[in-house]
Amino acid sequence: MKNRLGFVIFLLAVPCIIFAACQKKTDNADRGGKRLRILTTIPPLYSFTKNIAGSLADVENLLSSGAGPHEYSFTPADIRKAADSDILIKNGLGLERWLDSLEGSAVNDGLVIVDTSRGIGVMNNNPHIWLSPRNAIIQVKNIADALQKADPANSDAYAHNAEEYIGRLRLLDEEIKNAVSGWTDKNFISYHSAFLYFARDYGLNQAGVIEESSEKGPTPGRINDIINTARKAGIKAIFSEPGPQPAGVAMIADELGLKIYKIDTMERGDLSAAWYEEKIKANLLVMKMAFDKHYDTSEGVSK
Repeated sequence: MKNRLGFVIFLLAVPCIIFAACQKKTDNADRGGKRLRILTTIPPLYSFTKNIAGSLADVENLLSSGAGPHEYSFTPADIRKAADSDILIKNGLGLERWLDSLEGSAVNDGLVIVDTSRGIGVMNNNPHIWLSPRNAIIQVKNIADALQKADPANSDAYAHNAEEYIGRLRLLDEEIKNAVSGWTDKNFISYHSAFLYFARDYGLNQAGVIEESSEKGPTPGRINDIINTARKAGIKAIFSEPGPQPAGVAMIADELGLKIYKIDTMERGDLSAAWYEEKIKANLLVMKMAFDKHYDTSEGVSK
């Protein structure tokens, strides 16, 4: 019903903004030194793009800081933003299904849509690629390529900014790799399968997922299966997410006497160039508390 309503709003809004889309095409035909107008869909992509664009382009995020991408639907204001943009940068892999109504429409006339998942080894159609810095590097390269093609006059600057940012992401990757190498216990249960790529890239084992689908919570049978899996695997860590504690997570933790650790899937958040690096480091700190037996939680340091 929600998707139908969003599509109806889209159909009603299109006639009102076709003129704006056509006018944008005219503007783009003769940029005359005009700054690129870039629209991203989620905070990680905003951080990536802002680091590449610097002060050379205008970057805006489509979703508000408190809105998640899974159940989102377009508003007429969003469509106007898309019509006024030169480039729309999306994660891909079905995360932004609500964009399907935009692609190929009159509003999309002249709008370049960049799928940042291009070139990434996909696991089980899981869209949470940004949670591994190794994937983030590929996404940054895809964004940089698009900006260079759209704004050749600033191509060298975009390339320089991207390479500098990728250097920081490589240092972040090295920091995570070094931390994980010292952990003897690397098995965990998660609320939903957001950290599949992170686990693959850094040698962790996601032994079980409590919520199989974002459309419905875990059944009693599912909870019982997870409890049995956790016992067999000797699980000592359950990873949940910020916000109210899902009932299934608390039930499993109580049954097994386990502590719940909250790590951020980064689908929502503040918009800044430094935000992605800060959140990845914050997640790593939580994982150290869960896995590193030498980590002193009272002082926040590893011994």
